[in-house]
Amino acid sequence: MTKLAKASYSFVKTWNGATDWAPEEIDKLEIFDLDKFESIVQDCRFYYRRDPIASTVINKMVEIGVTNIVFDKGTLSDNEFRIFTGLEDKLRSFIEDCALEYLISGLVVPEINYISATKDQLMDLGIKKYPSLTIPGDMWIRDPTTIKIKDSMVLNDPSYYVVLPDELVYFIQNKGMYPDGNKDIPLYEKLLRNYPEFVEQVLSGNKEVLLDNKLIIRRKVVTGSPYPTPYLYPALEALKHKRNIRRMDYSIASRVIEAIQLIQLGNDEYPVVEGEEDVFDDIRQQMSWRNSAGKSMERIFQLFANHTLQVSWVYPDVETLLNEEKYAEVNQDIFFGLGFPRILTTGETAKTQTSNAEFATLSPQKSMENMQTQLLKIIKGIIKDISVYNRFKDIPTVRFDKINLHSMNDFVNTMNALLSSKAISYTTYSKAFGYSFDDESKQRTEDAKIVASINEIENPIQEENMGNNKEESPKKEETKKKETKKD
Repeated sequence: MTKLAKASYSFVKTWNGATDWAPEEIDKLEIFDLDKFESIVQDCRFYYRRDPIASTVINKMVEIGVTNIVFDKGTLSDNEFRIFTGLEDKLRSFIEDCALEYLISGLVVPEINYISATKDQLMDLGIKKYPSLTIPGDMWIRDPTTIKIKDSMVLNDPSYYVVLPDELVYFIQNKGMYPDGNKDIPLYEKLLRNYPEFVEQVLSGNKEVLLDNKLIIRRKVVTGSPYPTPYLYPALEALKHKRNIRRMDYSIASRVIEAIQLIQLGNDEYPVVEGEEDVFDDIRQQMSWRNSAGKSMERIFQLFANHTLQVSWVYPDVETLLNEEKYAEVNQDIFFGLGFPRILTTGETAKTQTSNAEFATLSPQKSMENMQTQLLKIIKGIIKDISVYNRFKDIPTVRFDKINLHSMNDFVNTMNALLSSKAISYTTYSKAFGYSFDDESKQRTEDAKIVASINEIENPIQEENMGNNKEESPKKEETKKKETKKD
């Protein structure tokens, strides 16, 4: 009985040396509990950066939801009111960052550093007639993954602790020197100057520092955990499922590019028997020349062998790769999880004439209005500090411009009908269009005074001109009579 030679294989890497994913690298559909807050935030950040639906929806929520900040003057003087309007752009930029963090992680820990601004700095903000003012300087947001939240057993408000990284602890305890030996003395002095209590706690050995911050906001806290619920959390499972589908496509595509090359030696009549394995080595050596340095040396490769050699290619079924319907259901689950209509992201619905755009925008508008309510806590806290530090006689009220996702004509007609039927007040009507009825009433009074003073100046001039015309008219008549007599 003749013993056949054993089969063998060669593992060929891609031209850049990369291999396919190992089994342990495949994403698992495991969703962490809210207590695993750091892991949840890392997942949310990953899909915000990588998934087009997640990033587009969150960006739209920020762009539409953070409208202009409107201040109501109240009893402030004109100069005091200009300070807040001058800071509107800076505050709005900071609030947009807060809104992004609010949606991604659900936890916003703002830090505001107040400075004594010089006259030149105030002039850059459009603030005049003040030599110096206390205004917000550096405004930034702490990394929520470094925050530990502990439930209070008595009060509703939890306690927030910042967990310090080892590198920062080493830096402060060594007076501005990093673990690698480099030094940054100015940064250490800045920390010591702006946050002396914090530096003192680190020097005493504390690695968890209690935060005394009244501006922290959390999104949708569920009973049983003090940690908030990120906006992407309900859609994480669908996002991970979509990621695995995409990896399947990548795997099939890589198999098409790097198809299996099947090399067969011998047949039923002329088999390769035991002891003749060197013929495989010869063929393998010839084939390796073709893949020299990871690239094909020739477009046409000459292979020398006898008639028993067969070379063929084994390709996977690419029908699954070309079928886009497998993404339709998972994308729909993502939109459901986010509660955001397709029409606000792509401008169209999944099926024509199947939905009303007006109704579709109700849910996201309510979500964005709730976000505005939370963000206003931060703005009001900053406005209050500015008024207190500068000893203003009043603290202005602040609000966002109304979010309008409806047809402009329908909105205007509806507001006019409500005003005509006395269902709403002039104040509400003005606010709907971004105006303050009180401010506009005062401005109209001032305008009327200005118009009246202009009229008082113009009327005597007109009367004087009319009087001159009356005096000149008799002289003209006498001249005409004399000319008539001469004729």
